[in-house]
Amino acid sequence: MIKWLIALILSLIITSQSLANEVNVDSLKATLTALPQDDKARLAPLIELASYYLYIAPKETSAYATQALAFTNIEDNDFNKAKLLRLLGQSQMYQGLNLEAFKHLTQAINSANKSENVHLISVSNRAMGVFHELIIDHKNAVKYYIEALKFAKLSDQKEDLAMVYNNLGNVLNSQNDYTNAVKYFKKSIVINTELNDIAMQMNASVGLSVSYLRSDNPLKAQELLEEVLRNKDYINDFSFSEASANLADVYKYLKNFTAAESLYKFVINDEKGSIYPPAVASAYLGLADIYIQTNQIKAAIDLYHKGIVEVKNKISVESEMALYENLAKLELSQENFEAAAIIQTEYINRRNQVQPLTQKGLLQKLESQLLLERDYIKLQDELLISERESRHASMYLFAVIVISLISLVLFLVLMLRKQVISRLEATNKTLKKASETDHLTSIGNRRFLEHQIDTFRGRDIKMAFLLLDVDYFKDINDNFGHDAGDEVLVAIADKIKRLCRKDDLFARIGGEEFVILLMNSNEVSACLFAERVRSSIEKMAHPFQSKVTASIGVTFGNMNNANYDELYKQADIALYSAKDKGRNKVLLFPSLNPTVAD
Repeated sequence: MIKWLIALILSLIITSQSLANEVNVDSLKATLTALPQDDKARLAPLIELASYYLYIAPKETSAYATQALAFTNIEDNDFNKAKLLRLLGQSQMYQGLNLEAFKHLTQAINSANKSENVHLISVSNRAMGVFHELIIDHKNAVKYYIEALKFAKLSDQKEDLAMVYNNLGNVLNSQNDYTNAVKYFKKSIVINTELNDIAMQMNASVGLSVSYLRSDNPLKAQELLEEVLRNKDYINDFSFSEASANLADVYKYLKNFTAAESLYKFVINDEKGSIYPPAVASAYLGLADIYIQTNQIKAAIDLYHKGIVEVKNKISVESEMALYENLAKLELSQENFEAAAIIQTEYINRRNQVQPLTQKGLLQKLESQLLLERDYIKLQDELLISERESRHASMYLFAVIVISLISLVLFLVLMLRKQVISRLEATNKTLKKASETDHLTSIGNRRFLEHQIDTFRGRDIKMAFLLLDVDYFKDINDNFGHDAGDEVLVAIADKIKRLCRKDDLFARIGGEEFVILLMNSNEVSACLFAERVRSSIEKMAHPFQSKVTASIGVTFGNMNNANYDELYKQADIALYSAKDKGRNKVLLFPSLNPTVAD
């Protein structure tokens, strides 16, 4: 997932103006009470109250911002209008009112542009970027963040630039580009350190910890998160909540389930720990995963249900969608088809609320199919009611005839319902296959590979694990465009697929990395195969004038005790050495010597 957005929200806080304390809030409210409804002096306290309540009570922000906008329309003040429209749009976004939020955030950008205030233009574009990231539209999120970056560089407020770097780091995390995400988070940390803004410095560290954890560097992530939590008296409650959930993820990754479970429960139950809904959703996901890994299936199902109720309608984020998805998959794995169908229906309805303009394709077809099944079930229930009522008919023969007819119709309905359920199971299989297929190359993805290893685990089958990485792939994208890069990946996937045997497993696990799992293979045959793959890639023709090569790391194992993470780490060490020795090589773990001289 994606399913990690805390910095997106916190980065929109204008740090140059501190939030009002409770005494100031009471004073502002008293001022409003004393002023006539049409007095323009109400504008300033209304803006301050709208800002104060944004992250505490978004509905209050909506109310105050709406009142204040009436005065800006009279004065035609684009600066205040942009600020209030942005606050109104954000507050609606946090209430799941996406269509209204999009309208007001668009108006905020237009008013900010008219005001020609570069700080306000940057903030407004960042808010729209957050909106698109919350509805999981990363392409448009990046577009608005880049626009915000352009004006942040012109702003005399350095925090604007730090916040945009935070935004870009988070969206790159969502797109699995952890290398570049790390660069942006570090830039943000440098600026916030210069500004002595500990809260935002720690906030950027939370995002950086996600990059480290997802790129298989849990100890660095743990070190960062523990530092953040040591500064809990200086950071925002949102950062504290998210950092706690992230640290629990680190413990789970390290298989320290006891520590992870304790911290997940803290995020779910503690008043301060549960302040940020996406962190709470993440805690439910992580804790349920521990229950599944420890074979506590019913506890996991109950936890998913509780999590959905807890975070629903609080904020539209990918982690909320993941709760639905994981629950449906778990019900399916237990062959609870009707329960899975109900959850999928709820998921589709919620997804339509979150992404009303981008929802299409397979989900719409699935929704129609589920509606059809519900119609059949409703008809069945009506027929059963009619059957019960017919028993009270005065004419026995008439009742027998009616019941016979009803039984016949019921039989037909049950047959139709059985067909619908069969089609639903087929659809679920299609969804499962789609979730394990790389959309670009049409081969398996990491989820497919891990599932296959789990399937074969326990069998005494020797195998070789080959990790392949395309050399200088970033240069191909930079020099010839991403379309050319995609063509290279598709061509390589097709070439390797033709070289693989029937029982071999082949998957793209991200970016330009591929894994080949050679079943019943020894060191000699695996090395020969790897060299054949390397040579075939080197000889491939391309529409642009540039040779494409690949480096391959090879390790060996047995399906009886296969562990994907361990195999990957060993092959990655060999692959790194191949890159270090000049690329376009095949190296073995642990010897780290080329198998064939170039």
